[in-house]
Amino acid sequence: MNANILVETEGLSHEEWLRWRKKGIGGSDVSAILGINKWTSAIELWLDKTNQKNDPVEVNEAMQWGTILEPIIRDHFAAVTGKAVMEVKAMLQHPDYPFMLADVDGVTTDDNGNPAILEIKTASEYKRDEWSDGVPTYYQTQVQHYLCVTGVSKAYVAVLIGGNSFRIYEVDADPEVQQMLIAVEKNFWDKVQNMVRPDMDGSDAAKDLLDQIYRGGVEEEIILPEEAVEWVDAYIEASADEDNAKAKKQEASNHLKEIMGDYDKASCMGHSISWKTVTSERLDTKALKEKEPEIYSKYIKSSISRRFTLK
Repeated sequence: MNANILVETEGLSHEEWLRWRKKGIGGSDVSAILGINKWTSAIELWLDKTNQKNDPVEVNEAMQWGTILEPIIRDHFAAVTGKAVMEVKAMLQHPDYPFMLADVDGVTTDDNGNPAILEIKTASEYKRDEWSDGVPTYYQTQVQHYLCVTGVSKAYVAVLIGGNSFRIYEVDADPEVQQMLIAVEKNFWDKVQNMVRPDMDGSDAAKDLLDQIYRGGVEEEIILPEEAVEWVDAYIEASADEDNAKAKKQEASNHLKEIMGDYDKASCMGHSISWKTVTSERLDTKALKEKEPEIYSKYIKSSISRRFTLK
């Protein structure tokens, strides 16, 4: 491998490791920069790298189990493939682009004896479909980032799905993708160093971040600047397109339902169609509040959020 060692990670606390991560862009940061991360936006990542994010990332139960299972999956990969795996206890750095960092889960060899990277993942049963056609895109960018940093040509992705399904995928280095990643990451890192915030995007992660940052409460009406007109027009146009698409979708489903009649299932040109009777139960909160107000008040849970409307 051609990578430099930025810091030895053995013995580092999680907090120290996070501080070192802020010295560059790690593999798991790439999908946020590209706008394909469901949990983190480019702006939130920028706030973190520029030390403006107050809330630390919470280590949830899924992350904890991922850490616990990592050595087990690493050993199982070695047992299944017969390939020796070396754990890398260092944060690696691209020799030419020092802002590109890598924490790889292991180093092994390909079938020709050349160095290869091992990336370990755990996924819940609900994520099984995401792995049906191979490694999900947001993980592929992470792996290509690691291959770029290390100069290695192949990676193996070992994933344990639902706690009982083990799969191994091969990912080859893609020079075109890597050149794109270098350009995108350099652009982002320049923004970090020059304190230039990335543009707002339309991701759910960005929406969640805005809800966290701006709590509201100022009742005085604000007159927006002229630049806001562009986004008002865009919102109105998108809303009209959305309503039109919804109407077209409803029309199509109505025609299909009429053709199906009393049949619950149908197929057409390789597509499966289902129109089944579903029985669902829900709590009648209105009746509960009227007849058992004490019980209702005991278990009611209030939530506060800001609702956005444009008329």
